[in-house]
Amino acid sequence: MKNFDSINLGQAVWILLGIAIGVVIVIGLTTYIGAFLFAIFLYFATRPLYHRLNAALDHPNLTVTLTVLAVVLPLLLVVGYAVIVALQELDQFLATHSLDGIRAYLQPYLGLARERQFQRLWDILVTNPGQPPNPAARRLFRRVLGRVPTVAGLVFAVLTQLFLVSIFLFYFLRDDHKVRDWFFESVDYDRRAVEFVAKVSDDLETVFFGNLAIIAVSGSVAVLTYYALNLVVPGGVVVAIPVLLGLLTGIATLVPLVGMKAVYVPYTALLLATTGTTETPLWHPFVFFVVTLVVVDTIPDFFVRSWLAARSGVHMGLVLLGYALGTLAFGWSGLFLGPIIVVLTVHFGHLIFPRLAGDLSSD
Repeated sequence: MKNFDSINLGQAVWILLGIAIGVVIVIGLTTYIGAFLFAIFLYFATRPLYHRLNAALDHPNLTVTLTVLAVVLPLLLVVGYAVIVALQELDQFLATHSLDGIRAYLQPYLGLARERQFQRLWDILVTNPGQPPNPAARRLFRRVLGRVPTVAGLVFAVLTQLFLVSIFLFYFLRDDHKVRDWFFESVDYDRRAVEFVAKVSDDLETVFFGNLAIIAVSGSVAVLTYYALNLVVPGGVVVAIPVLLGLLTGIATLVPLVGMKAVYVPYTALLLATTGTTETPLWHPFVFFVVTLVVVDTIPDFFVRSWLAARSGVHMGLVLLGYALGTLAFGWSGLFLGPIIVVLTVHFGHLIFPRLAGDLSSD
């Protein structure tokens, strides 16, 4: 390789231009770094599925579309439905416990969920399209119009992030081989570079696909367990929304350190609170907590993480540390950036640094 003393003026200009282009790209991505990192997570998590589908269909564009629909849309539907249910339950809780001050403060957000005003307005317009609206309908129309800017801004922000994630993921899956071949040709298929990229790619696929597997397994086990609790345990329904709570429990496995405890511990506290105001037996919350801890949280996590540890070239403890420190240092986007940094660091330390140190010491 050439050293810096042999770089001429023309090469220096091209290097500076490359740096300038890189800086502009980094600045542009910084604004939407969360969407970019989330797309990287989904790319590695769904790449095995994409390769299997593409081998069967042999149509990259169709395969990418099916892969995105199979993974991204269910997550978004679950989160969206969870927000609606949470708003309705929160409004009911505040009304039951006479917390009108807090309820009034949250009125712009709770009113939409409580009154379902957009649905009512749609029913009025569709049911009686030719009749003039009555005073109640006109008042409803004005309330809905007053909330359109807030709702529209929220919807636009969500759709923008979703659009960027979809675009990134689409091209990551379809054209990853082109980028890889371009990089290998650029470095003249240097053995260290090829080995480094291959190992990083394989381990990121193992880590992120493992996360998706944990979400799917834990969510499925949670849904079945909660339905079984409602059927077996006497004294009434233990879990009022088993499907939603189970799916949210699976998704919560991504939360660093606490994992799905971020869902089932608050729900246990809610069950405890309801035992004082309803006829819910006092032992319901304890049964729910113990069964969830053992059957949903411990057993699936043990088997899936054991499988990941056997396949991954990076210690799972370091990966978990990457999740935790990444989130603390970079916010929610660090949830995906942390493991990437850990994998890059481990393989740089194993493959690149010893050889680089040897090359420098021999000069």
